[in-house]
Amino acid sequence: MAFSVQMPALGESVTEGTVTRWLKQVGDTVEVDEPLLEVSTDKVDTEIPSPAAGVLERIVAQEDETVEIGAELAVIGDGSGASDSGDSAPAPQQQAPDPQPEPQQEQEAQPEPEPAAQASASSGGGSASGTPVTMPELGESVTEGTVTRWLKQVGDSVAVDEPLLEVSTDKVDTEIPSPVAGTLLEITAAEDETVEVGAQLAIVGSADAAPAQKAPEPKPEPKPEPKPEPKPEPKPEPAAQAPAPKPEP
Repeated sequence: MAFSVQMPALGESVTEGTVTRWLKQVGDTVEVDEPLLEVSTDKVDTEIPSPAAGVLERIVAQEDETVEIGAELAVIGDGSGASDSGDSAPAPQQQAPDPQPEPQQEQEAQPEPEPAAQASASSGGGSASGTPVTMPELGESVTEGTVTRWLKQVGDSVAVDEPLLEVSTDKVDTEIPSPVAGTLLEITAAEDETVEVGAQLAIVGSADAAPAQKAPEPKPEPKPEPKPEPKPEPKPEPAAQAPAPKPEP
């Protein structure tokens, strides 16, 4: 039989108490009136004794938890409840393995080919994916600049803030640095080309993202011209037979 350990009335105006420390743990054997825990209120600190002899089967209110008068603090039994709970504990562990995550893993594995397909599609289009290098603002009234010289070429490795190209405006000549480290994948503004502020100059990214060059299409082999059929040689005409000589008289 189980006995409930409840928060007793600790004063006329006291409505709740806080569990400060458990003197016994689940599974410990306790005697009647043996202190189980310590409780603190705004008026008194006291120990709560066990109402019966037995085994502390369950702790309901944890330390530092505030409990109202009459609420359950713990359960004292003859030990069968603790053993039952111990025997039943492995059951949920055996049921824990759930075969459902395996199909989920398979479903998560299926979308993986999509980025590869997208990458091949983007590479087939000939445009590189990376960080764009744009024409910065070079003055309050400057709206455009002219590319004077590229310091890097497509395929070159660049570091952060490493100069990529030189730009000239009507007020200043300056170098444009790379915003990221990587490989110069594409140059979109050629030398001597005038570009507006904010327009793209180049693309810097991973070398793997460089657009794949299309393999040159094989030229169709020229079809052999049909040989002219040999004209039939003209048959030689039979030579005209000379008239036989007439016999002399």
